[in-house]
Amino acid sequence: MDTKTTTQSSAPDKGLSSAGGQEPEKYIRTFAGDMEILQKGGVPDLAPLEPAHPAPSERLVAGSPLPPTPAPTAAPIQKPVPAKATPPLVSPLETYSGDFSERVKETRASTATVLAAEQDAGREAPLQKKKFPWGNALYIGAGAVLLIAGGIGAYSAYRSYVTITVPVTPEAGAMAPIFVDEREPLSGTGAELLAAIEESVARPLAPSAVRLLYVASTSAESVFSALPLSAPDVLVRNINADGSMAGVANAGGSASPFFILSVSSYSGTFGGLLAWEARMPRDLGALFPAYPAAASASAATSSPHATTTMAPQAVFRDEVVDNHDVRVYRDTAGRSIVLYGYWNQKTLVIARDPAVFSEILNRLATSRTR
Repeated sequence: MDTKTTTQSSAPDKGLSSAGGQEPEKYIRTFAGDMEILQKGGVPDLAPLEPAHPAPSERLVAGSPLPPTPAPTAAPIQKPVPAKATPPLVSPLETYSGDFSERVKETRASTATVLAAEQDAGREAPLQKKKFPWGNALYIGAGAVLLIAGGIGAYSAYRSYVTITVPVTPEAGAMAPIFVDEREPLSGTGAELLAAIEESVARPLAPSAVRLLYVASTSAESVFSALPLSAPDVLVRNINADGSMAGVANAGGSASPFFILSVSSYSGTFGGLLAWEARMPRDLGALFPAYPAAASASAATSSPHATTTMAPQAVFRDEVVDNHDVRVYRDTAGRSIVLYGYWNQKTLVIARDPAVFSEILNRLATSRTR
């Protein structure tokens, strides 16, 4: 057993000291020690050894308060010292003399041999003449031709577009409210203008065709207003040059003149026309002449008594042409000399007969729907 024991020894044994050659006192109990005690006839002490605790010494001085412990001071933070940058190693300067010396050492050649080798290395190889790529030239030429052709085509297309889109400014007085097949400029005023219209009527014109007659001048006056007519002022004042026209139409087998007049007042112009009816056939006689008189037999052979019949008078009559009210001046044979009527309250038409009047109304309707 490895326990701490007190050996049983006599008082004289305890008083022995190691200095005097005596056996020292044992403080550790061992199994060998207990066997030795038993062999000697003794009884070993089996009680555990209690260590002796010294009694607290009596305080001689009264207690005093301990001084306060100072707070620990934080150690200053040491900044890391930057490492010194090591300067880069400078490579030794290479010179021609150094290279020459190293070359001589490596090849163990003489100075003349090294110089000859340097001269041979400095000579350039003869340049070889490059063949011209004719295939690429053909492609380049074809591309240039196509580029030029494309430019010419684009320019032509642009010129055609400009020619088509540029509005054509008609000559003053050449505007017409209807579609016309021909245009003819006139000159003069009064009797001269009247004679020019008669000459245009005498010229040939295709069937169902219309020819526009206009005065090539800067005057804003219509052809009708420039004629030597005795029309009432209320009629002439209400005629607008813009939207009015004079022309020749071939309808019903013969050519005859006509007028389309843009009016400002329906009632004013209609009243003026009624007042002008008594002189209208005479004033317009050069443009709308009377038909040749036909020979008629008045003698009666079946009866001894003669029979007298009243011939119809040449006057204006109310009629309807294409659902429009018109005033027609017919001769004694019932043939139309001149008529006038309104397509609407702003458009007055003066023509030779119902055939020309119908042609003008159809063209007015067609032009309005465009």
